[in-house]
Amino acid sequence: MPLQFPKSEQEWLELRHLYVSSTESSALFGLSPYQTPFELAVEKKSPKPNGIGTNNRMTWGKRLQEAIAKGVSEDYGVKVRRVTGYAVNPNCNMGASFDYEIVGLKDEWDDDNDPMLRQMYKDLGPGVLEIKNVDWLVFKNDWKLEDGQIEAPPHIEIQVQHQLHCIERKWGVMGVLVGGNDAQLILRERDQEVGKAIETKVGEFWALIGRGEMPPVKLPEDVDIIRKIYLLAEPGKLLELHEDAELERWCQDYREVMQLRDANEASRKTIGARILQKIGNAEKVLCKGYSIQANTVGEALIEAYTRKSYRNLTVRVKKANAS
Repeated sequence: MPLQFPKSEQEWLELRHLYVSSTESSALFGLSPYQTPFELAVEKKSPKPNGIGTNNRMTWGKRLQEAIAKGVSEDYGVKVRRVTGYAVNPNCNMGASFDYEIVGLKDEWDDDNDPMLRQMYKDLGPGVLEIKNVDWLVFKNDWKLEDGQIEAPPHIEIQVQHQLHCIERKWGVMGVLVGGNDAQLILRERDQEVGKAIETKVGEFWALIGRGEMPPVKLPEDVDIIRKIYLLAEPGKLLELHEDAELERWCQDYREVMQLRDANEASRKTIGARILQKIGNAEKVLCKGYSIQANTVGEALIEAYTRKSYRNLTVRVKKANAS
């Protein structure tokens, strides 16, 4: 399948924004440790792409990619090449970028080494090489050993099948460096049924957004995105929901959590997110038995720390004579 070649990181971000990528599709199966379907939909509905945040682990992972790919090349006698293009599935808005690909066989190679990658290339042609740099403890806890074979976490297995489906290659391999000194290879042939299932999920996702609908919110996983969506209150806006039994129950739950000596932060945020979903941008809300104040507190610099804006949610029991 032809690749598109963005000329800059910004072009790559803008291109990626138009498609569900190989690192995002696992969210549609509820298998992503980083994102929910609702959060993905919010991101894709945004007019501009969000930059991809980085941390030390990600930064060093990128720095080590070339070294790991070179090690795979030398140890297994194959030629590897970095992939700068972006592959798009024409059947739906499904795309993929890649780390490296295996494109040939080295002439000089030690016959005592494992020939599996050379044989895969001979049998199936060029393959995808996905690089992973994994902490030893993470590998021990999250990567399974089944019948002597290593199985990657589900979101990574989906990532590789997604890539193979987009680029229409017959096989791929995960080159995994564990703890900085233990290299593991996980071979995967393209599974047409899995690829089709991913394509179907992606198509359903875009169709849902096209109808102006959203995937269901999943709490507490979607707490942060809900708080971000409903950050701004409209000053002076009053909402009266006297017959809303659901909101009344959440108000009761919120007050009970807040009155605990050791308040559960996750519970407070989850219930607060439900209330924000219900009241939207209203600054004051009246319901049976309770009044809610939800003004926006602006960003502030506090001793070299920038406190971000937030909705200050206060739930009070209404006085007996209050309407």
